[in-house]
Amino acid sequence: MNTATLRHLSFYPFVQALARRRICYLLEAAPGDLVSCEHVCWKRSEPEKLLRPQMQPGLSDGQTQQWTATVDYPEEAHYIKYGFFVEDRSGCRRWLSARGLQENFSREGSFELLQANVTDVVAVPAWAQGCVYYQIFPERFARSGKADASLAAWSAPPTRDNFLGGNFRGIIDRLPYLTGLGVECLYLNPIFEGDFNHKYATTDYFRVDPAFGSMDDLRELVSRCHAAGIRVILDGVFNHTGIHFAPFEDLLCHGPDSRYKDWFYPKAFPLRVDPACYECVGDYPYMPRLNGANPEVRAYVRDVLLYWLREARIDGWRLDVADELDRHAVVWWREEVKRAFPDALLLAETWSDASGLLGPDGFDSAMNYLFRDAMIDYFARGTLTETALANRLHHMLMRYTSVHRPALYNCLGSHDTARFLTEAREEKWRLKLAMAFQMLFPGAPAIYYGDEIGMTGENDPGCRAGMAWDSQDDALLAWQRELIALRKAHPSLRTGSYLPLLSDNDARLFAFARRGEDEMIAAVFNMGEQAQTWDFAGEFVHVLPHSVKILYRPVQKEEEPCVPTGNLSPRSLLV
Repeated sequence: MNTATLRHLSFYPFVQALARRRICYLLEAAPGDLVSCEHVCWKRSEPEKLLRPQMQPGLSDGQTQQWTATVDYPEEAHYIKYGFFVEDRSGCRRWLSARGLQENFSREGSFELLQANVTDVVAVPAWAQGCVYYQIFPERFARSGKADASLAAWSAPPTRDNFLGGNFRGIIDRLPYLTGLGVECLYLNPIFEGDFNHKYATTDYFRVDPAFGSMDDLRELVSRCHAAGIRVILDGVFNHTGIHFAPFEDLLCHGPDSRYKDWFYPKAFPLRVDPACYECVGDYPYMPRLNGANPEVRAYVRDVLLYWLREARIDGWRLDVADELDRHAVVWWREEVKRAFPDALLLAETWSDASGLLGPDGFDSAMNYLFRDAMIDYFARGTLTETALANRLHHMLMRYTSVHRPALYNCLGSHDTARFLTEAREEKWRLKLAMAFQMLFPGAPAIYYGDEIGMTGENDPGCRAGMAWDSQDDALLAWQRELIALRKAHPSLRTGSYLPLLSDNDARLFAFARRGEDEMIAAVFNMGEQAQTWDFAGEFVHVLPHSVKILYRPVQKEEEPCVPTGNLSPRSLLV
């Protein structure tokens, strides 16, 4: 038995409260080392009443394998003692407790769950699980009304300084396009008054930028989206402001005598627009950092969050550079928002592992750039083997709870990256396969405006061109619509479990399944140059080169949740 890899800790995320009476326990072991794992638990005051659920093997990233068991208690879980019987391939069976491995069962030194409190319960808004997002950069999506002479032509190459005139009325005019595409939530980049065309240098958090329209225009946009079954989240830039934000202007003017001195992080006086004088995001002098540890700043941001949820009836927030925000401020903001708007989404931006940002007291979800990185390396650049792809994706999924996985914001690109088609050297078959993977994989697939019609562009500012309304790839758009419709028609693709089926480096085949209560959908991706035939328990599936086959079959109620390769018999081919 590989004892060095056995790991369990008696707190989150190894102990996850799905409800006060429903607890998920997690154990880590070496891949393939254990043949069985039995979770044994009892209440401290009732030691004779043992519960002994078998733990199920979960994902492996090649270094670690997860085992899980979910226990439903007759009352709120409290004073629960527990441990694990683990057995390896040699037949060696040991008892794992807080004291480590022992030869025999002992109540002494057991792990213990003292209380499953209300605030321990891991939950995200149900609507966000498996939701299909569409990200809009407001300045570049659509323009309604007469173009001002100061605006560049809509087809002009994007720069960091030019303005094309996209606005709320333009988005409203294009709502039929968005509803026809099938998206379920719009994520709008900053809409508040701010410097630059990107509006990430906010000057007034309580005012819509006049270039985009009025408060009434925003309210109409949100109302019409809601009527069409589309939710709306806004970009909250609370890590930093613009230099023309009134409190920072006061600091520039009055220096150490400013009442807003503690709202920021000044380094040296006299203050000038220079990163040597104050902390800035990315060391950009035009974006000074807010001090989230300051109670006044925390209260101000709280008021902004609640104001737009209340006044514009938005459905949540995406918080910019969330991994740089004061952690204690985030916890408090969550409490304040969820108390008034329990169904509001809090989405974090980070470019790395987001597991530390999520949890019962953190964000509901995060922008999953780790997923995007894997898609770029495998589909766009072709630099990953199938085994490497499986290990990367499984390692990523293993970082998150079963509650958070369906809500992860899985993007192929954003306003901060080169467009996928550009990364793929404009080979559209690569984008089509990545689109299919994104729509079939666990999480909430996110489309960056224009990717669905074949737009290209290098990183900022190249990725921020005006939406190419007059030069769309109709075939690619139809493919995206078909995939979204498929996802929305099958609940297993929204919240079903993930089952790895195949990662064959020689055949260049990658396959996985999504299992729901009543159905299972499998997808087989062929990255090879030749057609491949895969044997599903005696039924052969023919997969053309550079293509995907998607298969469906109903699930028998008595069927085990983990289905190994070879047990999936396709009933019909959908694509």
